[in-house]
Amino acid sequence: MNLYETVTNTILQALDRGVIPWRKPWDSSVSVPVNVVTNRPYRGVNLFLLAMSPYTDHRWLTYKQAQERGGRVRPGEKSTLVVFWKRWEPKPDAEQDEEQTRRQAPLLRYFNVFNAEQCEGLELADVYRPERLAEHQRIERAELLVAHMPNRPTIREGGRAAWYRPADDLVNIPPLSMFSTSDAYYATLYHELAHATGNASRLNRKGVTETIQFGSGEYSKEELVAELTSAFCCATIGLDNSLIEDSASYISGWLKVLKDDPKAVVIAAAQAQRAADYIRGVTYT
Repeated sequence: MNLYETVTNTILQALDRGVIPWRKPWDSSVSVPVNVVTNRPYRGVNLFLLAMSPYTDHRWLTYKQAQERGGRVRPGEKSTLVVFWKRWEPKPDAEQDEEQTRRQAPLLRYFNVFNAEQCEGLELADVYRPERLAEHQRIERAELLVAHMPNRPTIREGGRAAWYRPADDLVNIPPLSMFSTSDAYYATLYHELAHATGNASRLNRKGVTETIQFGSGEYSKEELVAELTSAFCCATIGLDNSLIEDSASYISGWLKVLKDDPKAVVIAAAQAQRAADYIRGVTYT
C-alpha cells in the first residue's frame, strides 16, 4: 500500500463512521498541532491526521527528537503518520538538455511522530490553555479575516442559500440571523470564499474555472477543497465549524472520490492550505 492510500484510508475509516475529520477535530482553546522542536504548526492533511488522535496535548515529535530532548517514547505506544512534500531533482543525464536535467518533481514523504502524552522524561513546559474568546471578540476576529483577504470578491448578504458565482465573482451568504450560531455563519462564509480563491484572478483552480457537472467527481473534489479551507480558517481564529449544514449530502460524494483516487485528500488538503493562506493574506516558503 502506498503513502497516498495509507493517508486516504485513515480519512475513509473516519467518514465510514460518520465522522468528518475536518469538522473541528482540534481543541481550539489550545492550538493546532505543532512540532515540539521547531514549534511550527503542521499543515495540510497533517492537521486532520494528528487532530483525530485521542490526545489533548497539541505537541508532537519523532522518536529521535524525544531521545534528543532527554526523554523517551513509552513502550507499546503507536506512532501517527505525518506527510510532507520533498523536491526531487533528477541526476544529470548527458542525453538530456539542461532544462530537463534541472526539472524538479514533488515527492510525498512521511515521518512517524508521537504525541507528548505518549512520552516520558521530556523537559517541556506545561501546556498553555488560554481562556476561550468572548463571543464578540471571536466575531471581530472572523470579520478581520474576511476584511484582510486580498483581491476579495464581492460579498452579498441575503436570500436563503450560500453560493459563489464565478461569472461575476460574487459570494452570497444568508444573513447572520438565519444561522444557529455565529460560528456556523463564518464557517459557511469561509467555505464560499474558498471557492472564490479558485477564480482565474487568484489561484486559478480547475474546479472553479472550468464547467463542472453538479455531483461529479470534480464537483466533489472542489467541495472538499472548500470544506478543508473553511476548516483551516476556523482553526486559525478558534471557531467551531462542526455545525455546517448538509454534511450528509456530501459524505457519499467524498467517499467515492477518495476511494477512486487515493491521492485526492492529500492534494485537496494542499490546495485548501493554499486557499486558506490566500484568504489570510500570508505566503509560506
